[in-house]
Amino acid sequence: MMERLTSRKEEKLRVVDFGYEYAPCQHHSPGGDTHHSHHHHRQQRFCSNRISTAKYNLFTFLPKFLFMMFSRAAYFYFLVQMCLSWWEVVSPLGGIGFTMALLFVVIVSGAKEAVEDLKRHSFDGITNRTTAHIVHVTDLANDDEEEEEIGNVEIRDQKWEDVKVGQIILVFDGEEVPADCICLHTAVDNTCYVKTANLDGETNLKIKSAMRGVELTKEEADDQERHIELGDFSSRHGHAIKSSTERTKTMRDKDQMKQHAHKLVQIQGQIHCEQPSADLHNFKGYVTIAHNPWVCDSMGQGEPGDSPRASEYPLNMGEMLLRGTTLMNSGYAFGLVVYTGKETRIFKNNSKTPMKSGSMEYFLNIQIVVLAIVQMLICIACAIGSYLWRERFGFDMPYLMYDSFVSVNYQNPVAYIVVYTLTFWILYSSMVPISLFVTLELVRFWQCICFINFDPELRVKEDPEDRSLWPKARNSNVNDDLARISYIFSDKTGTLTSNEMQLRLISVGLNQLGKESFKFEDMQPDDPPTHVASEFDQKLPDCFSQISSIDQLALIDYLKLGDPTIESKNSKGEALPMQVLRFFTCMTLCHSVLPEMENNKVIGYQGPSPDEVCIVNTMKQLGFVFKENKSNIMYIDILGRKCKFRVLNVLEFSSDRKRMSVVVQDQKKNIYLLCKGADTVMLPRTLYGANTTANSEEEVDKIIHDYSCKGLRCLMFGAKQLSFDEWKNWNQNFRLAANDIENREEAMSRCMDEIERNLHFVGITAVEDKLQEEVPESIEILRDAGIKVWVITGDKQETAINIGIACKLISDPEKLIVFNENCKKKLEEGINSQLDSLRKRKQSIAKSSPKEEELVIDGKTLSLVLSDQSLSRSFASLGALCDCVLVCRASPSQKAEIVTLMKEFEKNKMIESKIWGFKWTGWLQNLTDNKVLSIGDGANDVPMIQRADVGVGIVGKEGRQASNNSDFSIARFKFLVRLLLVHGQTTQYRNANLIKYSFYKNIAISAMFLYFQFDSGYSGQASVDSLTLNFYNTVFTAIPILIFALMDSPVENLETLAKNPRIYNTSTCLTVVTFWKGQIKAFVDAAICYYIPYNAAFTSGYRSLDGLWAVGRISYIALQGVVTLEVLCISRHVTTLFVAFVVYSWFIMFPFFYLFEASMQAFQVPDPQQVGVTTQTFASAAAWLQILVAIALSVGIRFTEKGLKVIFYPDDVMILSEREVSKVKADRIRRSQLNSSPKKPPPS
Repeated sequence: MMERLTSRKEEKLRVVDFGYEYAPCQHHSPGGDTHHSHHHHRQQRFCSNRISTAKYNLFTFLPKFLFMMFSRAAYFYFLVQMCLSWWEVVSPLGGIGFTMALLFVVIVSGAKEAVEDLKRHSFDGITNRTTAHIVHVTDLANDDEEEEEIGNVEIRDQKWEDVKVGQIILVFDGEEVPADCICLHTAVDNTCYVKTANLDGETNLKIKSAMRGVELTKEEADDQERHIELGDFSSRHGHAIKSSTERTKTMRDKDQMKQHAHKLVQIQGQIHCEQPSADLHNFKGYVTIAHNPWVCDSMGQGEPGDSPRASEYPLNMGEMLLRGTTLMNSGYAFGLVVYTGKETRIFKNNSKTPMKSGSMEYFLNIQIVVLAIVQMLICIACAIGSYLWRERFGFDMPYLMYDSFVSVNYQNPVAYIVVYTLTFWILYSSMVPISLFVTLELVRFWQCICFINFDPELRVKEDPEDRSLWPKARNSNVNDDLARISYIFSDKTGTLTSNEMQLRLISVGLNQLGKESFKFEDMQPDDPPTHVASEFDQKLPDCFSQISSIDQLALIDYLKLGDPTIESKNSKGEALPMQVLRFFTCMTLCHSVLPEMENNKVIGYQGPSPDEVCIVNTMKQLGFVFKENKSNIMYIDILGRKCKFRVLNVLEFSSDRKRMSVVVQDQKKNIYLLCKGADTVMLPRTLYGANTTANSEEEVDKIIHDYSCKGLRCLMFGAKQLSFDEWKNWNQNFRLAANDIENREEAMSRCMDEIERNLHFVGITAVEDKLQEEVPESIEILRDAGIKVWVITGDKQETAINIGIACKLISDPEKLIVFNENCKKKLEEGINSQLDSLRKRKQSIAKSSPKEEELVIDGKTLSLVLSDQSLSRSFASLGALCDCVLVCRASPSQKAEIVTLMKEFEKNKMIESKIWGFKWTGWLQNLTDNKVLSIGDGANDVPMIQRADVGVGIVGKEGRQASNNSDFSIARFKFLVRLLLVHGQTTQYRNANLIKYSFYKNIAISAMFLYFQFDSGYSGQASVDSLTLNFYNTVFTAIPILIFALMDSPVENLETLAKNPRIYNTSTCLTVVTFWKGQIKAFVDAAICYYIPYNAAFTSGYRSLDGLWAVGRISYIALQGVVTLEVLCISRHVTTLFVAFVVYSWFIMFPFFYLFEASMQAFQVPDPQQVGVTTQTFASAAAWLQILVAIALSVGIRFTEKGLKVIFYPDDVMILSEREVSKVKADRIRRSQLNSSPKKPPPS
């Protein structure tokens, strides 16, 4: 039974053999035959290390690209149109025009796609051809199979793509690791440092150690065994980070590297590890060492001649060198490859950002559907009209030959109407602008690249040349949504704050020390600790004096870190020095930071947590210096006295545990557990009462509450002493938990929870996380813009409230709505009561002076809310009525749930607001309104960012996972104001007018064809040829609107938009009403441009202008003049360049007609009906008069309408523009008056 369970367990694991008997290379047998090892066959199951991020190759580009293009509804519509246009039976226009137009769009899109994919291919090629150093065994020295010895070992330079699972690779300093490896050996102390910026964006170096069992000397193995006996499972501690010059002295010692490689290939074993995973923080596995000839005695494998006995050792992420990480300050490192190519962690984390579509795209799709329905109705009506006209008038006109029933002229009315419906569908196909989609894509791309990415106002002033801090727009689809944000969900730490921690106050036991006005960062690096201590608190110099008086040898006796320091009533204050000694020592030892050394001097610290770096740096200023951690021995200076502690265990921090601990042993073999964490987990684990530091939990909680009310982040420290037997028994269980492959996390969590109890209270640190600059002003502007701001944090409620007050998120703390309930029934009653009273207040308060409502809720209460659907709806209703909501003690998973909750609430609210039968309009409206934005800086904010309509990532100190998974990336929270109010509103203005104008000009030409049908018996005949028609869409009218969309702006000075936040999200530049108002104008302009030439047509010999193509040509030229001048009408700022392009777009049409006729003759495809029409038309003064009258009438109506709007019902942006113009005029008048005023005569 156990064998079956073991086999099932092994089936779930990846097994990688290593050792020269298993090396994935060819060996030569005595007979000269080449054979492959068992592992060589097994490794075929593993994927190649060659990677490809490209979407296409030479053979798949065309089919995949065309499928992607025509799977979109709009392009499929155009494809059907093109195919029908070649059906001569029904097509009134030639197929060449539609084909060229569609081909142009496809070629432009295909070129853009090809260029982007070529960049991917280029990057892949560079990556795959990067040099990797692979250890190879070339042959065996002895032909006797019973006594095979390793022969020649070479370190070959090969390409990354040639790296295979099971190979041993060598990585030098400054090189990226080519595959996921287990670290085998390093240049110094079997530890190395890697930079993981490519994985998580963090620039702090991470320490990695070599796996156990592959030691190359007995001394190494003996040293490791001593650590194991003492329970060394720490992977994050090592010696100090030395300067790169000191560490790289061993980098090119080729003899030593080859000697290490020669030894490593002779160690035989198997790696049993989990299947490929995306988890960057955890790794499950163990190694079985079958034979290590260099340390047989030490490993308990017997003498070298004995049969080997396998040993097992656990593996964790501390021994993994992940692909994409860079080896730093370590010389070199050997690794055993376990995952390659797309099975590596970095590629498993390359999940695609969810595809988001902007509100304008939804609006566009809806209007296209509506327009298609309108087009179909017009086509059916015209087809019926054609049938009725034939029945009433057609048969009476024998020259039309309606009595001859041929392919188009069907006698059956249904067939006739169906065929003519298709004819009219093709004739009016230009109603949907084919050029719009390419133009909109190019414009959005340009807006992202040039206007957002290179905006100097969105750069950090302290370092404007640092491109990593420049803004980045990663998703151009949601540009327009930046102007439609109704909710902002924000993280606090690193987003509103700078993530630059500074220790402000401490509580040593129950003694609160420190001055709020004092700042450690203002002190000089060379200031003596006594001076810093006296500035911080007057009690500390006396404490330091008593500590300094303790003899060096006796200092360890006083450092009983796990014992409570009790202060009696008769000797008040005498225990404080010992409390200071123990608390400061705890802070110096309980962390996971590494010192940075230069010339054997500590110059700073690096670590994954800014809080820890801050505390250790502060201790250094106060004379408690963490010097280094060498071979898990921590060396510290206590006011100049050297001490050392052996690190037995490190119980690492996690967001679930909310604490971290270290188990240390002092020089007198005393073992202590030192623990620090959030008060929510530390308070229940601490002892209170007699013979303890604190009498009650309330005493400690009151201090934390006081610090939190000052807006400070609190960490609580606790400690206890362990007997050797107690620790040894626990450590054995901890080792068993570490070896549990399937349930390692759960088992280790239970073990850690078991030992982290019954702690003695040591002290509290209160750290300030500074607000970023201009955060209060930014939040005030966003709230003035009508945006509801939600801040979600894991901080204590009092801390969060004070941060909220500091950043003007909370205006009146006395009138806060606060929910801290554990009972669902009471919570429901409270929410409903507040909801009813808030609705009444909202109804009674005038809109001109609204009262700000603010809500605070903690994580536990929120869990109750999210667990009940009815309660969630009530809470969402309450939250929607509040101007800001502050969520405290929230978990990372709750952030995304809150975003989803409010999105669903707004959607349901929109649907429910519509009357019965029109509920679907609420669903459609929700697609374009009430957009949600999430902003954060850490990996735990990624789900919230991806769940929102617009995700913004802050490039901060918690890595770049948030910014890499966002739609927009910025360096400071304050830049969000400019991103929304300036770029958002400007983009919306440009793209909205681009969409309206594109439909306007296309519907105008289609309406002109429609009017012609009324005078041609609904024949389906076009008044212009297909090539001229398609040049109208893709050439003549495309450039002016493109220039408009790139250059025009709603106001002259864009800062005006940021200074007037109340106009945000009030624009009506693209609504159903304004959209169809523009299309009605298209029908009016088309009528003017058609009926004036039609009614002015006359017969005058060879100069007659009454022919089909002549009238059509005049109407076409007039209409193009009208739609081209319409761009000038809608623009707010007319520049010389803009006017030049408008004029150019109209005048380029005239040589086109001459070239058109010449090309027909050159290619011998002349159209007899069009020969000479161009010369005849342009030579006629009547034609030019008709064109000018039509243009003047249409543009006159447009200017009249615009003038009435500006005078009688201007929108907010018009008023701001007028204010700008008035200010400029006033300045000009003032300057002219000053210049014209008579100069006073000089004094005599």
